[in-house]
Amino acid sequence: MDYTQLKTFTEVAHIGNLTQAAERLHLSQPAVSAQIKALEARLDVTLFKRTTNGMTLTPAGEVFLPEAEALLQHHHKLDCFAKTLSEHYVTHADLGLIHPVAPDKITGLTQSILKQDPDIMLHIQYGMSGEIEQRVLDKQLHGGFFLGPVTRRSLRSLFLGDIQYSLVCHAGETGHIRANLPESLEEYAWIEMSVVSSSRKHMQQFWRKHKISPKQQIICDYPQTIIDLVCEGTGLAMIPAQKAEAARAAGKPIDILDEYRQTLPLHFIYLDEFEEDPVLNLLKGCVEEVWADTVV
Repeated sequence: MDYTQLKTFTEVAHIGNLTQAAERLHLSQPAVSAQIKALEARLDVTLFKRTTNGMTLTPAGEVFLPEAEALLQHHHKLDCFAKTLSEHYVTHADLGLIHPVAPDKITGLTQSILKQDPDIMLHIQYGMSGEIEQRVLDKQLHGGFFLGPVTRRSLRSLFLGDIQYSLVCHAGETGHIRANLPESLEEYAWIEMSVVSSSRKHMQQFWRKHKISPKQQIICDYPQTIIDLVCEGTGLAMIPAQKAEAARAAGKPIDILDEYRQTLPLHFIYLDEFEEDPVLNLLKGCVEEVWADTVV
């Protein structure tokens, strides 16, 4: 069975679009189409239905997909094993983190990983959820944390619990805001993260739900600066409840509008193809240990 054809088949199956699959595989669309046709000819079966909306699996394709995924997983596992045969092999683990993850969890996770493998070269990369997701898809990370629902078919995930978000404002504005909710929320600038942040996507859903059209939006990708701007009276922001409560407890001029709390699911995500990767399994085991009270 041709590995390249299997990889192309699973990519198209996961994405459902030839053009997007070609971009992910760094191939031309005709090349991807030709590989799919060659695989169908080899198997003497139709794997996809071509529609105006893209590519959908036939019943035969649905049955074939998990078998193809299993073969790719085994191929990746074999590749990982082959690398360990090198005399100078060192285990590398690439882990993606996002700011909403609690610091004590990060510390506990790091300690757990190093306890499992004291010689491992651990590379922790910070980013926003969309960035971490893309790095996982591009095989730059073994796995990483992601805020929000996991919708990509090529990704697997562990649900780690919900993260509470609170709407915060300058303490001096609380009375004025509460006097005319939700209309008063439109009078202020909203400080938010960029488009690759899951929290921003949910913020936009929040605006639609409450029919809010902010007069101004300020994009800021550094969480502490967002809190500082709120404390200076620059605008409103939706931040993790833990950070909001910590800022208020530290005496910052910040108030929490409890009427507008939001909940976002936290996941640990990884590529389906990496399912049997020893490094991924080490990371998953440590994540499950640290989040033992909530992991699903």
